[in-house]
Amino acid sequence: MVARGHVQNGVIVLDDDVRLPEGQEVAVTVGPPPPLEGRKYHVSPERRAAILSLIGMLKTDQPPPTDEEVDQIVYEALMKKHA
Repeated sequence: MVARGHVQNGVIVLDDDVRLPEGQEVAVTVGPPPPLEGRKYHVSPERRAAILSLIGMLKTDQPPPTDEEVDQIVYEALMKKHA
């Protein structure tokens, strides 16, 4: 059985009035995130300028950095700034 649902206030809510018996074991497979269209995020002018300065820097023949590499770069910069 496949039951679809969504996260609401941090809790998985099943769609279409699906009812499961109490204690039923389940497995959750996460689908694609909802589209970002129409969402508004506050970005400070300082952060916006920093992000815009990065655009185009990665246009090289090398593949873009992985998420782990970006995390490491950010971590090292924060440690240098706050150490």
